[in-house]
Amino acid sequence: MGQDKQVSNLRQVARDCVKDGRHTEAFLHLSHAIKLDEDNTELLSERSKCSVDNLQYYFALEDAQQILKIRPDTWIGHVRLAEVYSATYNYDLAIPSYQAAFQCLDADKSHCKMMIDKCKKEVVLDKRTDMQFPWVGCAMGMIVSSLIVVLDYLSHGHTSYIAHPLLKILTCALASFIGYWVARVYRFHLKRTRKQMLEPPLDLLDLGTKLHAD
Repeated sequence: MGQDKQVSNLRQVARDCVKDGRHTEAFLHLSHAIKLDEDNTELLSERSKCSVDNLQYYFALEDAQQILKIRPDTWIGHVRLAEVYSATYNYDLAIPSYQAAFQCLDADKSHCKMMIDKCKKEVVLDKRTDMQFPWVGCAMGMIVSSLIVVLDYLSHGHTSYIAHPLLKILTCALASFIGYWVARVYRFHLKRTRKQMLEPPLDLLDLGTKLHAD
């Protein structure tokens, strides 16, 4: 069987696997095909998309970057890169990639424009959430602490540890402060997690080798 025929068969098998939801199998078949034809940007594009569907964002990112190295003038490499960023909610990184794709001669302008507008809306929404979420946490802290103060008074009356009005105010203020900063830390952690989704996965084989050496 000729190499081109083998690559074509592997590609078709991979597509059938994707239709059945077997993305890991599709990835393996596409990887085999790419070994036979390393500079085939169409295969790299399909594997990148397959990796995104399989939540393997780092491998999808690598394939998109490889497409850009082979054919920097084509739009598909920029689009695949942007799709990885969009799938990991890094919309601020996706916008420049979609803009670069839009400028390519073979680009689907309407698709790029639509995705640029969508990503910009998501960035605005994300910034608005960054501003509002801490205050939501603050309000939740105030509501919960107020409920606790009321229930404490109904249960213990004047024998409560926080019977003094000043202690009640301090309790509510402290709960609001904690709620505000918990919400801020949560948003910071969420953004950091989005960036980490693009990082290479842990190499268990390499880790096992190091542990064995130690």
